[in-house]
Amino acid sequence: MTFPHIDASRQDSLTSDQVEFFKDNGLLVIRNLIAPAELALLQSETRTLVDRAVAGDEDPDFAYKEHELTGTRVPFRVEYPVDKLPSCKVLAGHPFVLRSVEMLQGRNFIPTWDSMVFKNAGAGTGIPWHRDSGDGCGASKRDRPIFNVDIYLDASDRSNCVWGIPGSNRWAQERADETIARLNSGGFSTEGATPIEMQPGDCLFHNILALHGSAPAQSHLRRVIYYEYRPGETEREFGPHTLGYIPEKQRVLAACLRHRAAAPYARGERPFVYRPDADFTAPTLAAGEWPATYRYPHGQFWRPPAATIAATA
Repeated sequence: MTFPHIDASRQDSLTSDQVEFFKDNGLLVIRNLIAPAELALLQSETRTLVDRAVAGDEDPDFAYKEHELTGTRVPFRVEYPVDKLPSCKVLAGHPFVLRSVEMLQGRNFIPTWDSMVFKNAGAGTGIPWHRDSGDGCGASKRDRPIFNVDIYLDASDRSNCVWGIPGSNRWAQERADETIARLNSGGFSTEGATPIEMQPGDCLFHNILALHGSAPAQSHLRRVIYYEYRPGETEREFGPHTLGYIPEKQRVLAACLRHRAAAPYARGERPFVYRPDADFTAPTLAAGEWPATYRYPHGQFWRPPAATIAATA
């Protein structure tokens, strides 16, 4: 698979052809999203989270698993970096990302998940082949895909990169399940898959139905910030969060846009303006007002099945 060449330093959003490519293939590489000054700050601040994780921080936002090659317990994921780090708040207001999300999902999109996944130097755990979700949550709607924006703070190469299967976002769940089982059988197989090698500051859009994964590694540090976005219409109809989650995350987005406007390294950008439709009117922040938290634990907002049925009736 050859991805179209997209250089975010030369365009400020996706083109219509690039939008269609992503809808068809579920994977899209964007080069040079993060300029050097912002990248350096992100690398510095996220290093503190890596160090805490390596030290064995038992904060519930830090996740660990067994390293497949050495048998040692290693960290691999930190939840809610937007709440933890100023640079991640500013990053969440990035205009190229948000304009592109709006093109793909419409004006009523909301941010949902935010996390940092990393392979530590010498002890990078594998991520088996998977879909981020099944296809019963509205994710299979081509005109409004649900997807993650994966922002690379370090280079990835064949020793530690993610592999993906373009077009698998359009597969039936049965085919996806069969392929996942086959590729994970006896280890991590890359048969029929595409390696996605990245440089610091590059970005990958990945549809939550696209098959992807990565092998265990013992190479260099590789950090990736993940921001997931969902159309407000899809979130309202299918969840998985309660309806009250939507305005809370709209407030977070408004605050992140304000943080970006104040960041010295964002000067000269054409800022993104969030303009949802009237029935998704976003709560406003007064001058000098900031959210009390940027961390909205998913488990506190899960929608019970009965509520999901009621919302779709």
